[in-house]
Amino acid sequence: MLLFHTDNLIHYGLDRVFQFAKDANYDGIEIGIDLIYDKQDPEYLKELEKRYGIKVKAFSLSEKYENKLTDRFHKTVREFPGSIINLNSSEILSFRYKRWLLTTVPKLVKKYNLQYNHKNTVTKMFLGFIPQRSNNSIEVLKTKGNICLDLSALALSHEEIIKTIASMDGQLKHIYLSNFSNHQAYSLPTSGILPLESLLVKLAHQEFKGHFTVKVNPKFLSEGDEDVLLVKMIRTREFFEKYFVKELQETIKQK
Repeated sequence: MLLFHTDNLIHYGLDRVFQFAKDANYDGIEIGIDLIYDKQDPEYLKELEKRYGIKVKAFSLSEKYENKLTDRFHKTVREFPGSIINLNSSEILSFRYKRWLLTTVPKLVKKYNLQYNHKNTVTKMFLGFIPQRSNNSIEVLKTKGNICLDLSALALSHEEIIKTIASMDGQLKHIYLSNFSNHQAYSLPTSGILPLESLLVKLAHQEFKGHFTVKVNPKFLSEGDEDVLLVKMIRTREFFEKYFVKELQETIKQK
């Protein structure tokens, strides 16, 4: 399943994002909960699902508002039982968010049958030498449960992608697809220095049963030029289908 993240098109309304995702034939939408009220409105999201025939499959929470929007997040996602939630570990001074992760999220997951994935972020330091998120390393995340791997965040943290994935022992459930091009992270998956083709083929041969979300910097999608934007979205989907979907189908066929 290939999802399209709402953060990819931050200068468009949700209605347009759903339209683009439908026209580019993505499998679903991942909603990035932030201060935009439409993203916090379950009834409006369900209306968009019906209008465009494309489902909300996953949710994440903006790093900027982790302490502020926990209530809005769980009141929204509980209206979508069976969906995926991809959440960062807490910053060392984010006490409310940390408490919410430890006490509320497990209950939310159990009651509404959600798939909770612990997501890595870019390694940052507090006061120059203390990790800003103490539970952000891959080794620590593996002790927490299922993982959503953000490829650009991993590259920015100077971690090797193929080696990292090989160490996960079935805990990898979700991948944020992007590339690293011209020294810029979160570029389109279709070009860059990260070995995405090899990664996708390898996962296909392993019959990976997790999901993917395209998560890129909006500037790489040419916001404002709808024709170019849609072509880039389609080419990204076709790239995914070529190196993962078709390889997976061939692997299953050969059994």
